[in-house]
Amino acid sequence: MKTTNAEYRLPTAAAFALLLCLFGCGTPPDRITLLPNADGSVGNVIVQSGGKRQVIDKAYTRADVTKSGAIEQASDDQATVQAHYGDLLAAQPPRPRTFTINFVFDSATQLAPESAATVAELKKVLATWPAPHLTVVGHADLTGTQEFNDRLSLQRAQSVAAFLIRSGIPAQQIEITARGKREPLVRTADGVPNPANRRAVITIQ
Repeated sequence: MKTTNAEYRLPTAAAFALLLCLFGCGTPPDRITLLPNADGSVGNVIVQSGGKRQVIDKAYTRADVTKSGAIEQASDDQATVQAHYGDLLAAQPPRPRTFTINFVFDSATQLAPESAATVAELKKVLATWPAPHLTVVGHADLTGTQEFNDRLSLQRAQSVAAFLIRSGIPAQQIEITARGKREPLVRTADGVPNPANRRAVITIQ
């Protein structure tokens, strides 16, 4: 139950910061603790209360918003946060993970050699993920027509989905879509091949 009129917001969608927001529940202050992402990177969050504003951008930094609206910033460490909020952290679902699998030129079934390690890691993560929901987005490079690449990128997404189903993921937990050559990872001139663009992106959440 929120006890102040403070506002907490990420400045951009790209921040991907995980916030531990512990609202007052009858006991001030409201507390916002910034946790690092799984890869160790840290986003940032803006805390506003009345006319006051502070940016939190360091891992395990917290902002306490008092009943009067004051913002008090302090730092904790991982052990302290885990000791105080371990049960809460353990109860949250796993953070989304993204994997990129690359294909050889003009193929929807033959993977690029460097994708073997990605597939192995993907299988390892899926084995421990509770009730995963997966989104698979197929892509193509900028060679060929739009129509051809729409078909090819969809076939790539379907190929990955079939692999996931064989790995034990129920089909109803998998969504597929295709972007053709509309969203290249590496921008090239039209008609120029690039192996990084021949891919399927799998997001687990």
